[in-house]
Amino acid sequence: MIHHLSVAARDPKAVADFFAELIDGVTVDFAPNPGSYMVFKADGHGTAIEIYPAGTVMAPNGDPGAVFLTRPTEPVDRSPTHFALSVDRNAPTIQAMAAARGWDCFVCDRGGHFHVVEVWIENAWLVEALPPAFAAEYLDFADAVGRMANPTGVLNSHAPQVRTLERA
Repeated sequence: MIHHLSVAARDPKAVADFFAELIDGVTVDFAPNPGSYMVFKADGHGTAIEIYPAGTVMAPNGDPGAVFLTRPTEPVDRSPTHFALSVDRNAPTIQAMAAARGWDCFVCDRGGHFHVVEVWIENAWLVEALPPAFAAEYLDFADAVGRMANPTGVLNSHAPQVRTLERA
């Protein structure tokens, strides 16, 4: 189980407030990295999301623990990092929340195995929101794959969508 994770955003407060609304959580300042926020959900699992300003990276610091560094960066661009998040909201509500922020949002079928609501945070990176029915589909699928003796090829039904991005 993942208890918390971190992401970067151009507007960390706005993204934190979106996640707080999405999961019925609360947004708090994250003092160890100024300008950052954490969203907590009181669900008994320690569920939390840390949102850092774009350009923040973490580096090892020995026994005292990781340190935050800021590096000059272009605005948050596309990223291969994403996560799925079970939520109590339905797809139309999630779509309306994204639309209110001007973010792309789509209901997608993952190869006939399960559905997700793709929310493109700041139109730059992806979170897959799983309303209760979609979460049940995903859990059934993931559990079935985890029990397979040889799951090779099980994800082949996801049509390949690999493209090369051109830099200007």
